[in-house]
Amino acid sequence: MDMNKLSRLYGRLRGLKDLTFTQTCLPKHVGDDYNSIVNDIAIMTSDDLSSFLLPKDFFFTEYSSGDSLCLSSMVQSKLLQFVSSLEYGYNLSQQTIEIGSIYNSITDEELKSRCSDILSSPGNFDRVINQATLVLEDRIRKKSGLNDLIGIDLVNKALNSDYSKTVLQTSDDSKEHEGISHICRGIVLSFRNPTHHKIVANITREDALKVCSFIDKLLQIVDAATKSHTA
Repeated sequence: MDMNKLSRLYGRLRGLKDLTFTQTCLPKHVGDDYNSIVNDIAIMTSDDLSSFLLPKDFFFTEYSSGDSLCLSSMVQSKLLQFVSSLEYGYNLSQQTIEIGSIYNSITDEELKSRCSDILSSPGNFDRVINQATLVLEDRIRKKSGLNDLIGIDLVNKALNSDYSKTVLQTSDDSKEHEGISHICRGIVLSFRNPTHHKIVANITREDALKVCSFIDKLLQIVDAATKSHTA
């Protein structure tokens, strides 16, 4: 199941819920939008959600304008139950929306393709960090051409903190380059190595996403790096 899409639909439901508390009546297109979201989620989850749909008799024609409307209180009778059902049935919450926002900020397609399915799983999120750091390591190796090195040996050679010895230069400023070098060393030592050599059971989905998002930025920096003339 595409949890990212589900969280976006959930976010729309939260927005509709807020709207129902600001108006006595809602135009028909709002009710139609709600029913469309219910149907989309039913297709995604393969659940029978017909009991949450707004029936036709919820809508009435306003005499003076001729507009089709529905009472907000009647929409709430279905919508609030549906939102609660999603929250308890699929662990959706405001935090899920925030997680979706972090995920949407990731731009590297290879990183997304290797991590998105694991991020949608119910657990074992150390696998996300395993794959994200693998993508970073592979990108550094390809960019530097140091095909025989792995792990910390690769980073020490490709992104040496000494500007005169590094294969890849991540900045024209030697101090900025030194900082990126130390960050990549830290990523390998504190995130890559543990998840490559043992199970790390205490990593949450939120932890994995934050690391993934930061590695996305490091991948951009590596992609933009230039080879040193002395390499």
